[in-house]
Amino acid sequence: MKKLVLLLISVFVFISCGKELETVTVKSDTSELLNAPSDSVYTEIDPTQDDFVQIRFGEIAAIESLDPLFVTSNSEWRVMNLIYEGLTSLNSSGNPSPALAKEWEINDDSTQFTFHLRTDVYFHDSPAFENGSGRRFTASDVRYAFERMAYNDVPDFTANHFEDVRGFSAYHSEQTLIKNPEKRAFSTIEGLKIRNDSTVVFFLEKTSSDFLERLAHPMASIYAKESVPQGNGPIQAAAGTGRFAFIKKEGNAHLLTQNKTYRGFTPKINRLDIVSGLEEKDLYQELARKNLDALIEVGSSTLMSVTDSTGSLLDSFTNTFQLNQTSTHSDYSYFYNQNSAQSASINELITNTDFESLLPLSALGNIDANQVGVDTAQPDSSRRLVITQTVHPFEVFLLDKLATQATNMGFSFSMNASFALYNDISLTTRPYPDTEKVLSWKSPVYILSSTDISGISITHEPWNISVISLKKTGGSE
Repeated sequence: MKKLVLLLISVFVFISCGKELETVTVKSDTSELLNAPSDSVYTEIDPTQDDFVQIRFGEIAAIESLDPLFVTSNSEWRVMNLIYEGLTSLNSSGNPSPALAKEWEINDDSTQFTFHLRTDVYFHDSPAFENGSGRRFTASDVRYAFERMAYNDVPDFTANHFEDVRGFSAYHSEQTLIKNPEKRAFSTIEGLKIRNDSTVVFFLEKTSSDFLERLAHPMASIYAKESVPQGNGPIQAAAGTGRFAFIKKEGNAHLLTQNKTYRGFTPKINRLDIVSGLEEKDLYQELARKNLDALIEVGSSTLMSVTDSTGSLLDSFTNTFQLNQTSTHSDYSYFYNQNSAQSASINELITNTDFESLLPLSALGNIDANQVGVDTAQPDSSRRLVITQTVHPFEVFLLDKLATQATNMGFSFSMNASFALYNDISLTTRPYPDTEKVLSWKSPVYILSSTDISGISITHEPWNISVISLKKTGGSE
């Protein structure tokens, strides 16, 4: 495949995505931001009621899909967590709690999990349904969601997390390797049994102490089969059962509305808009103009511009913003492709890189680096390192910092135009088969918001966002 050479000198440039990979300089003076010559991403709405409340979040990574099986970033996972539900969820203590399953039983060796489902839950009204009205959720929706994880036209990452379900690996392999459905032997997953419309049983190959936690992850979200496009492409018109329902995508914003039939507490807001796909500096400027109410997971360059060396908000911003360091972190990792036979080069890079200097602020977290195993294949002695495509701002930030030191060591970088992994690619941001983790950046998750917003929390996992206490003083702007 044709590759786009993006780093041949000490500046790390991404030609394939048309943008430079460099530290973004964010304007730190509020008056400059307000006078910046770019248009707002929003058109003012004319609410029909006096108490209409609209809140707008900015997400650091682009929301490309509303399909739990095609998600690649925590930004997307957080949106999934608002729209969909799984069988379980995480409570404020980080423990599994009821969601679509109201209760469950586990056998003595934790290999059989019997879930009793809620019978009063309906999917959101959506154009996905013939009459536009959401139907009742049943056990067959659970089976469909798990079977679809194994289909050959969706990514494998979610399926890999549930391979301990009895027969799942066999079903997954057959779906992947045998393209003709008539020649397949398995019609379903052996270890997933539907007893009736409200009872689902999972049988596992071995004892699992974390199965309930895995079911709480948004990758195990349950969605309506009707929302999956013909041909099994990624979901765009979501139909979930969560606190918020998807309305439509408008420009860079995904528009959500309160699910008024939700069984639990919902915040008193009418619209929750999620803006993504903008440059980090543009998200920051939108917040300063009050076109956004909060930035969820503040970008590294923004954080460096509004905080001191300890991560505390600069005095010049305390009347404008509030900064909240959540109790969790995101893990941005790079994996070595063993088939590239470049272990010697990778280990030399790891040995000689000053990782502490890659992150200018302690508030940015820390980087763990590991030597990789020695290749048994004929070693590649070249000092040219090829990376799969990435446009995520945190991954770009880390690569930019790493590239400067690597170039001084005589290495050159290039980026493949594709996300796919080939034998001549050295590093990837995704844990494909035959890869091993070499770098891991644990970056604390910060929320930067206007001073009139409260009640946003992210706990235990970077995707576990809660807005049930979300408030905006003064109502609509």
